[in-house]
Amino acid sequence: MQRRNSRAVECDLQTSSVPSSLYWNIEEVAQWIEELGFPQYSVCFRLNFINGRKLIAIDGSALPNMGIHDYEHIKKITESIRDLLGIEKVKKKEIAMKDPRYAYMEIKRRSGTMTDHLTYKDFLRTNKMFFPDHVRKMSM
Repeated sequence: MQRRNSRAVECDLQTSSVPSSLYWNIEEVAQWIEELGFPQYSVCFRLNFINGRKLIAIDGSALPNMGIHDYEHIKKITESIRDLLGIEKVKKKEIAMKDPRYAYMEIKRRSGTMTDHLTYKDFLRTNKMFFPDHVRKMSM
């Protein structure tokens, strides 16, 4: 059965700035972890209901709480999540102030109707005073 995407998801998927992995379901994240070479951890991600929207919150301090304790594995998984989402290895607050994609993904990880319907374009329009250069690029 093919998943039906909402208007917001379709709009975001057309925007190259938003990674499609943001919209993965729990099974797709678990499959990605397996493909990454860690099939033993797919259950940890399933049991913690980690979908694409929640991946943004997964860092080195979250993984031990999920049952992943091997330091080298934690490093590899967190690095792979950053690569997947296209975010740099710096403090989260620093990224959010510079990169609107990161700020958008932080909002999208929350649940609720308002968040579900929010598109990247709408986010940039609403927050144009924080990211004026990106708003100009989107309108060109």
